[in-house]
Amino acid sequence: MIGIIIGTAIGAGCMLAKELFVDQKQSANKDEYKRQLDSLSDENEKLRKRNKDAERQIEDLLSENSKLKRDSKSSDDEKDDLEDDLEEAKAKIRKLVARNEELLREIQQYKDACANYEEQIKNLKA
Repeated sequence: MIGIIIGTAIGAGCMLAKELFVDQKQSANKDEYKRQLDSLSDENEKLRKRNKDAERQIEDLLSENSKLKRDSKSSDDEKDDLEDDLEEAKAKIRKLVARNEELLREIQQYKDACANYEEQIKNLKA
């Protein structure tokens, strides 16, 4: 924005200088004024081009910044989803481990009961 203001100010200054220089009736200084005016106009044009290039670069950088923000947000969302999935998996594993331990206890009880029944059967046969 500052570049636009500077470019506009230089342009307006050049136009004002041009009017002042053209209105001068001195033929000796007329060529010098013309060269100065041309020089200022050339410089103004260079600044205008630089300003346009800077504006394009700013737009490109802002676009790149927006893209990176979107990518970052998407990455954060994916990370959150993965963390949620991990927590669900951990909870499921805890439940399965508890169920597994319960089943192991039941199997041990059945084994003990079977061993007891076998002992009773042996005692009845004897």
